Amino acid sequence: MNEKEIEKKIIELRNELKTDRLDMSFGEIMNLYQDDVLIIQPEYQRAYRWKEDQKTRFIESILLGIPVPPIFVAEDDEGKWELVDGLQRVSTILSFFGLLKNDTKGKNNFKLTTSDLINDTLKDIDIDTLPLKLKLTIKRSVCRVEILRWDSKLDMRYELFNRLNTGASPLKEQEIRNCIFTGEFNSLLGELAQNVKFKELILPTEKQIDEMFLEELVLRFFAFKDNFNDLIIEKSIQDFLSQYMKSISKKALNIEKYKQDFLKVIDFLSQDGFDYKIFRARNGLFTPNMYDTVMLMAYNFADRYKENIADFKNKIDSLSSNEEYQKASGASTYASQRMKKKIEVAKKIFNE
Repeated sequence: MNEKEIEKKIIELRNELKTDRLDMSFGEIMNLYQDDVLIIQPEYQRAYRWKEDQKTRFIESILLGIPVPPIFVAEDDEGKWELVDGLQRVSTILSFFGLLKNDTKGKNNFKLTTSDLINDTLKDIDIDTLPLKLKLTIKRSVCRVEILRWDSKLDMRYELFNRLNTGASPLKEQEIRNCIFTGEFNSLLGELAQNVKFKELILPTEKQIDEMFLEELVLRFFAFKDNFNDLIIEKSIQDFLSQYMKSISKKALNIEKYKQDFLKVIDFLSQDGFDYKIFRARNGLFTPNMYDTVMLMAYNFADRYKENIADFKNKIDSLSSNEEYQKASGASTYASQRMKKKIEVAKKIFNE
C-alpha cells in the first residue's frame, strides 16, 4: 500500500467516526444519570472496584482543583449516553453522593480515608458531614466528556473501552466483554456463573469472582463447543473469545438450549465420584487445558457414561499420561491445530 492509499484509508475511517466533546460539571453528570440519560449498564457497576484510598484520592483531587481525565460516552439513536470509559471516576462521585443505583454491595455513602496531600483532614468524612461549600465545589467541578456520536459508521465502543482501559485498576478481558457485548447471551453467562454446582467444581477465589473468571469459563465452553469443527484461533485465546462473543451477541439464539447444554454437563460432573479435582493437574492447580477438555468430553459423552462414572473419571486421569495429549497441551496450545489435536485425542480415548 503506497502513501496515497494509506492517507485515503485513514481519511475514510476518520470521516466515518463522528465525535464531539463537552465540558460538563459533575453536578450535570449526576443529573443525567438520575434522569436515565447517562446509562451505566449493571454489568459496568459490577466492575466498579476502586478501593477506599483510590476513591478518596479522586475526591481529594477534585476538591484541590487537580485536573481529572475525560470520560468517554457513546451516544445511542435516542440521544442517550452510554458510559464507555470513566466508570471508576463517575461511580465514585455517584456513590459518594449516595446516588448509585442497584447498590447491592453497599458502595453508596462511603467515608473518606487518609489522603496523600491533606493527610487526615477528610478522614471519616462522608456526604452528610462534608461542608456544604465543599459539596458544591465537587458538583461545580468540570469534567471533559468525549462523545462518540450515534451516526458514526464505526462501532468503536469496544476499541475505546479496550484502549482506554489502562488505569490503576485495569479490567480483565471478560469484564470488558461483559461491558460491551450486553444482551441475553451475556446475561446467560452471568446466570450460569452463579450456578452452585459449577462454583463447587471451580472453587474460585474472591478475586476471580470479581474479575468474572467464572463467566469467562462459561464462555469458553460455548465458544469451543460451537466452533470446534471450524476452529480458527489466529492470535490468542482471549481474542478468539472476544470475536466469538461479538458474533454470537448479534444472533437470534435459543437461549434455553444453550442453558440446558451447560447445565447438563455440570449436573453430570457433579455426581458422586467427581469433585473439584476434575479440572486440576496433578499439582492441584486449576488447568484451563483440562477444563476445556473435560467440559467438551462431558458434553459429548455424558449419555454414554452416565451409568459408569468411574470409567469416565479413569479416562480423564489417563489424559495426563497420554503422550499425544500432553504434546498438544504444551506451548501455544491454543493454536487452532493443537487445540483440535488435543480434543481429537481425548475423543479417541473416550470412544474406546
